[in-house]
Amino acid sequence: MSTPHATEPTVNYELARLLRRCHPQWNAATVHAETTHVIRDAPGKRPDIITHPPGSHPVIVETEFEPARTVEADAEGRLGSRLREDGSLVEGVLSVCLPLHLKTGNLEKLDTARFRYAAHSLDADGSKTRYPKSGWLEGGVDELADAIECLALSERQLAQGTRVLERVVRETASLLAQHRGEAALKIAGELKQEPGEQTQRMAAAILTSAFVFHAAIEGHPGIPPVPYGTTISKNVLLDTWEKILAINYWPIFSIARDLAKHLPVRAVPPVMGRIADSISELSQLGATTYHDLTGRMFQRLIADRKFLATFYTLPTSACLLAELAVEQLDVDFSDPGAIAALRVADFACGTGALLSAAQRAIYRRHRRAGGDDAALHPAMMEQALMGFDIMPAATHLTCSMLSVAHPSVAYGRTEIKTMPYGFSEGQAHIGALDLIDSESATSLFATGEALGGTALESDKQHTVTVMDKSCDLVIMNPPFTRPTNHESSHADIPVPSFAGFGTSLDEQRAMSKRLKRAHHSFGSGNAGLASNFMDLAHTKLKDGGVLAMVLPFAFARGNAWAKARQTLKSEYSNICVVSIAATGSTERAFSADTGMAECLIVATKGGERRGGASYCNIDTRPDSLLEAIVQKRRAAKREADGSISEAGAAGVRSASLIRAAQGLNASELRLPRATQAVPLSIVALGSVAERGLVHRDISGGPTDRATPGLERGPFNVRAIRPDEEPTWPMLWAHNAANERRLVVKPDRAGEPKPGDRKRAKDRWDRAASRLHSNLDFQLNSQSLAMCLTLEPCLGGRAWPNVLPANEQHEFPLLLWANSTLGLIAYWWAGTRQQQGRVALTITKLPELPVLDPRALHARQIELCKAVFEEIRKRDFLPANEAYRDPTRKDLDRRLLVDVLGLDAGLLDSLDLLRRQWCAEPSVHGGKGTRINTGN
Repeated sequence: MSTPHATEPTVNYELARLLRRCHPQWNAATVHAETTHVIRDAPGKRPDIITHPPGSHPVIVETEFEPARTVEADAEGRLGSRLREDGSLVEGVLSVCLPLHLKTGNLEKLDTARFRYAAHSLDADGSKTRYPKSGWLEGGVDELADAIECLALSERQLAQGTRVLERVVRETASLLAQHRGEAALKIAGELKQEPGEQTQRMAAAILTSAFVFHAAIEGHPGIPPVPYGTTISKNVLLDTWEKILAINYWPIFSIARDLAKHLPVRAVPPVMGRIADSISELSQLGATTYHDLTGRMFQRLIADRKFLATFYTLPTSACLLAELAVEQLDVDFSDPGAIAALRVADFACGTGALLSAAQRAIYRRHRRAGGDDAALHPAMMEQALMGFDIMPAATHLTCSMLSVAHPSVAYGRTEIKTMPYGFSEGQAHIGALDLIDSESATSLFATGEALGGTALESDKQHTVTVMDKSCDLVIMNPPFTRPTNHESSHADIPVPSFAGFGTSLDEQRAMSKRLKRAHHSFGSGNAGLASNFMDLAHTKLKDGGVLAMVLPFAFARGNAWAKARQTLKSEYSNICVVSIAATGSTERAFSADTGMAECLIVATKGGERRGGASYCNIDTRPDSLLEAIVQKRRAAKREADGSISEAGAAGVRSASLIRAAQGLNASELRLPRATQAVPLSIVALGSVAERGLVHRDISGGPTDRATPGLERGPFNVRAIRPDEEPTWPMLWAHNAANERRLVVKPDRAGEPKPGDRKRAKDRWDRAASRLHSNLDFQLNSQSLAMCLTLEPCLGGRAWPNVLPANEQHEFPLLLWANSTLGLIAYWWAGTRQQQGRVALTITKLPELPVLDPRALHARQIELCKAVFEEIRKRDFLPANEAYRDPTRKDLDRRLLVDVLGLDAGLLDSLDLLRRQWCAEPSVHGGKGTRINTGN
């Protein structure tokens, strides 16, 4: 009996049937296979599968059995065609390689089959693009459904619609600017902002948003038509919106109505007429029917906020973080009751990008489990999704973003609240941070609730309640500012983190005191408000709840964040850190316009295996929603594991390099391609040497800790005079050109301060040494991690002293530090907030992994001295050029083979590791001397 043989059409019919189970709008009428007469101008062509539900762009799926040599050409050939029925442009096509085992005819295995696939689309300019650029994605039917949903969003229409919105908002804001005086002050008061261009644009965006949303729900029961024309009267507009508010939609229209109330009668026709005129243009682009498009367009309009540093999260970054977070939720996504019982909160919601992304991630999983997210929408809006911000405009936009998922589905009150900020009724308020040590706080009525459709005053106060340990997910991109004046040059802004909305000096100080009174497990003044928001999240999360945050990259290694990392280590499990291993701070940001490197943190509160972390370092931030979803899957594979307290793997591209660096801490040499690790005697520097003095203890000025009349440091520091042999030589500052060889000359002279000679002598006796460690290592310009002076001297800001317990250990420590392995150990131990630079504070210096000189016998110590003498007069290239530095390579060979007696066959693997390290953006910093640039 012959084995049944399945044809591609047979598989396509079955695949289309399986896809229909992935979305409530995908049925036999909207997802069909092997149909002719569907492509305009080509009635005989038969796309393998077409998906085209209402409110979505068509997506074609082209399939072919492996090796699928023509499937990509077929897919690209479909791009730009139009459907016969309604003329819709095909802007997204999926090419799918069918596994050969399906040819056996056993199609029951199709729902568990793994496919190779690629997404083909038209970009904003109409050019054809492919994701991934090379190779294939891999996944099952659910992953194909994810890709289809992403392709159904038109980048062309998104770009065009955003341009229209930008123009409308700009022109409307210009019209609003013509009406200053009392109207401008009242509008600014509604938005809790100072009058000005930003306030005018925000008001214009809110009014435009209301019109667009109105157009989206027009025609539903009880909804009056959108008022068009240039003769829109104030009374007609307000009456129209009051009718909508009587039904509900309060979060969308209440603040828009309040803004319109403050406009002079004569201002309404030109202002609202300009907005109304844009609706038909936006409707043609699909902004009123393709609702995901609407949200994305409005997100692109939002600018940063002065002082508050609340830069909005890019939609693709929000998608990545939300996907990671929702994946960790312990919930049955097929159970609508269980989903409705979730509590998902963003205590700094901004434009709603993160909360909206979490909503969509939940909805998509519910759809894949056979549910209808439209039926789930009211419960999600009324109780599951909680958003808080200090700006009424932000909570309005957040509600808009959440509502457009299903604009025709009505709901009651929401948990999107505007929080007071500054003095209110004699109390200092700090926004949602009021909830750190309380389960209830005051909120301002604006978008949060509607009682029987009755219009309430927007400045009326209400109570918001968030019980401790009640949230399943807290997802945030909190403000990063610090409550110190280090970030501000303005004398009237002592506390920049509380300087929003023109708060007075007394308000700023009172708000700062209010925050200090709260309990802090994560919070640190040096880390800034983001750490305080972590405290808020921790307080509100239930055991098993998920924490998801966008944080400064400094979180991974910065000293200011040590407390937060330690708390995360002791209280959380399943920790995932995602960062971008690229060149430049902007390229390493997940937010828009911050110019600051960031990372994503996702963790589960509680759990048995706490403190362990996985690290995923992506080359670029996601450029599309599909790429974000794919990167989530990559992060879930736990590419590199480690501890959250020592997050050296963050921002590192090479997995082999991570393994090697972790090996050094474990006293092992783990080289790429090596089949087994080689034991090495590695110890912390502090076990074989003492660190020197902080430079302030050498030359510091007055300090409260000092004896009255006595300064912290006993020395004055000056330049060395020509031909001088100073009594108190010092190696104080960096001069890269003079630091190419292992021996470096002192560059300063110390002079005891008047009456302080005894303390000067004590400091000298305690700390002067020949060996010095680089404190702030500019890897792409400086050469040495440690250096030697021929005579003892005091180390300063750049080169603190290292005092070996045994003088014979100077040379092994010096050679190790400047070998490739020593450079990697230093780079791994230090903080890498700025690319091309690594900092290792003097307090952390004793933790630096070094070769244990005590494990060397006398002959090996003598060999170290001989190696030093051989290369002491040779120049080293900057550290990032180790890949082509003959001196560094000779040092590596002599140290590992001649001194340590390792197999010379390891040098090829070491060379690969050296090149991998030099290729890291955090090492070369984008400098032209980086590896693989032809220089």
